[in-house]
Amino acid sequence: IVPAIAGAGMIKGLLAGLVALKVVSAKSDTVVIIDLIASGVFYFLPFFLAVSAARIFKVNEYLAAAVAACLMYPSLIDAAKALATHQEGAVSALWLLNAIPVSVFNYSASVIPVIFSVLALSYIYRWVDRIMPDVLKTVFTPTLTLFIGALAALVVIGPTGIWLGKGLALFIEGLFSVSASFAGLIVGAIRPVAVLTGMHHAMTPIALQNFSDRGYDMLMPMMFMANMAIAGSTFAIWRLSKERQEKTVTLSAAISALLGITEPALFGVLTRYKKAFIAGTIASSLASAFIAFFGVRLYGYILSSIFSLPAYIGPYFIFALAGVVMALVISFVLTTLLVGKEVSEQA
Repeated sequence: IVPAIAGAGMIKGLLAGLVALKVVSAKSDTVVIIDLIASGVFYFLPFFLAVSAARIFKVNEYLAAAVAACLMYPSLIDAAKALATHQEGAVSALWLLNAIPVSVFNYSASVIPVIFSVLALSYIYRWVDRIMPDVLKTVFTPTLTLFIGALAALVVIGPTGIWLGKGLALFIEGLFSVSASFAGLIVGAIRPVAVLTGMHHAMTPIALQNFSDRGYDMLMPMMFMANMAIAGSTFAIWRLSKERQEKTVTLSAAISALLGITEPALFGVLTRYKKAFIAGTIASSLASAFIAFFGVRLYGYILSSIFSLPAYIGPYFIFALAGVVMALVISFVLTTLLVGKEVSEQA
């Protein structure tokens, strides 16, 4: 999925920069059109992940996509939106045969539910295929596999993934009650993993609630540091790479991360170089703890990209700027030290 998310990430990042610099109006039709081009991949990410996961887990790709389609079906998403906006008649679950609850969640852009659903599907398929008589396999193996796999995804696996994200959100709130610096250290460390698994979406409501309750937020600056650390590690891999095509993909991913879209860097680069991922995580943690210690805060929601720096202009700007430099430099240097030999050997 790297080419799709790298291209979409680059477009999304550039668009965010143009909006931040007021080159185009955020409410213009131009932005709406470009955003749908850039956001489609991320909104329908479960489909892309389903196909990719099916190849890894050695199960039929179309069955995997069918399970993702169940999670993305409009009736489920519409029910989740109605519940989120407290519309009259909204329900928290749909009931199969008045006995089995299907929890209402919006799975768009989610990662954990679909990956684990496809993993479960691979075992279900092999089990069904083993017990099914040969004369019935062509029709009834995919039928039974899809029904059991989709039901498992809707009833157990999908909700479990969502609740893991909600648990992460509560955990982060608890950290801030202990110490902002400690929260920065921990949030900075878990942010790259959270993005990689799709659980980072659980952090956004906390930030939005902070803006509403306090007029400012200290969590989003940490997200900013994480993005810069991921960019720094990816730039290091780009510099170390010898193969032309890899350098092209890596540079695109690094620039996307710098512009606030880290999925191309995480999925396409840092998952291949585990030490680079660790280096980026360390840099993210240290930079986040640093800015939290000095009380860096944000007064309005904005994409965590290099273009968002003007939003930090004020009493804490110098510390925000220092945090960005720390994240980029530490991640770049650590990755170079830890991964240099590994990249050379692969080349």
